[in-house]
Amino acid sequence: MIGPYGGMLPEIPELPEIQEQSTRALRLRGTIQSQLPGIQQYDTQALMGTNQRAIEAARYAEAMRIAFEITRRQKMIATARAREIDNRAQSLAQRRRAWWR
Repeated sequence: MIGPYGGMLPEIPELPEIQEQSTRALRLRGTIQSQLPGIQQYDTQALMGTNQRAIEAARYAEAMRIAFEITRRQKMIATARAREIDNRAQSLAQRRRAWWR
């Protein structure tokens, strides 16, 4: 077959037959074809010499420790501020009471 630009076009291969895609057909398809054995799960520790899961767990734990420390310090600062505001209010109230006596 000659193409629009004068060159020869390769033959188009035949399309594969369309298979039925129902659940019954999929279930039966697995029984006819033999399944390949599962792939073994390789651990990266053997390949890289380090355990990436342990490293990632340690990083996560350190980030959580830092986050809790920040939260603890923020609570301490908020408590100290609230205590200072209460002390000032108490002091002003006592001065007013003493002034009226």
